[in-house]
Amino acid sequence: MSECTKSPQWKGVLQSVAVATAALSLCAPAAAQNQDPSPVKLPRPGYEYEGISVGSGLLLAEFDARADYVDNLFLTSQDTAEDLRAIIRASVAYSQQIGTGSIVAEGHGSLIRHKENPRENSNTYGTSLALGLTPSKEQNFDAKVAYDRNIEGRADPETNAGPTDRPRKIDVFLAEGSYRDASGQIRWGLNVGTEKFDLLSPDDADRDQQAYRAAVNMGYRIAASTDIFVEGFANRRDFRLATDQAGIDRDQNTFGAVVGVRRELGDRIQGFFGVGVFRTDPDDPSIEPYTGLRLTGKVAWKPRQRTAVTFTLERGDVATVRSGATTRIDTIARVVVNQEIRHNLLGNLSMSYVERAYRGESRGTLRNAGFGGGLEYLVNRRTSLYTEAGYVERNALAEIDKYNNFVVTLGIRQKL
Repeated sequence: MSECTKSPQWKGVLQSVAVATAALSLCAPAAAQNQDPSPVKLPRPGYEYEGISVGSGLLLAEFDARADYVDNLFLTSQDTAEDLRAIIRASVAYSQQIGTGSIVAEGHGSLIRHKENPRENSNTYGTSLALGLTPSKEQNFDAKVAYDRNIEGRADPETNAGPTDRPRKIDVFLAEGSYRDASGQIRWGLNVGTEKFDLLSPDDADRDQQAYRAAVNMGYRIAASTDIFVEGFANRRDFRLATDQAGIDRDQNTFGAVVGVRRELGDRIQGFFGVGVFRTDPDDPSIEPYTGLRLTGKVAWKPRQRTAVTFTLERGDVATVRSGATTRIDTIARVVVNQEIRHNLLGNLSMSYVERAYRGESRGTLRNAGFGGGLEYLVNRRTSLYTEAGYVERNALAEIDKYNNFVVTLGIRQKL
């Protein structure tokens, strides 16, 4: 769908990694999906935030205030506009144990304000309810429903908004569920979900859609630390309007399969990689079906206890209403390094590459490359100070599609 963002625009590349990976990734075994090697998760006596006990549940609340310098607010190739931006976020979550599982209710919101371009000011908010059940150590069931009011990112190649238009609002509704059983040598899992995207501007009516997805994963343990797996998946996109602005019916089915391997060598290396194919089946007879390469992978490497390097790779079909395009194929690669510099000082570096290939459209392929880094200083278990910096550049055939942007951030996080 679109690149919906609640974060600074310099992170367009990195956000598209997250959004597109969520849309594409159905092939990871349960253990691979849940791995988190970041040193942030290591025990840190004196700085561990445990939340507030409320009855038999736990309340987690966080407030974040940041100031950004942005050197190309509208992500244009010419006549760039600098600005200073303030972002205030608040989130609260309440978790309650229920038998062998838990239920978590969460809410969040943000205020985004600009000094020189107040028409870019926006508010975002959302809520979710999640249920997790663990009947046994090898079995788990998860379900979630969520609503988010997001703002379309300026980096979104599908956008109809120009630099003089206000940020486009998007309502996103999500419902999903999954079940995994790893109790034997043969492991299997099921994942189903649906998402509804409602772009509130009348100019974006042809982009409103309901997406459905389902995947079945079967794995076989061939050694103590190695599984092989195969997964079949199917997606359906139903757009609200019968045709887009060019008169094309964008409704489509996508089917595919992936085979891969997951390997776990203690805490040092964990990850998976899968390769397969996908096949598009458009409803519009003027669009030819397309068969493409599907890639999915994530590998976490810890060369030392306080260092973690994570590699992510995704390639697959993504919805498009771009005029003239018959299919959009996204390829996403990312590397993130997390480092505990001192007991209360954390650092990170990241690099990413995003390629969006439009078939049948003269403006062709968009290529984004970005890198960034950050430091977080833990003052105590409730307060931290952080700084971030990042640069992103997009290359394309058409001058209008090119841009580069640099952002520097200073912020504070406060946990209640």
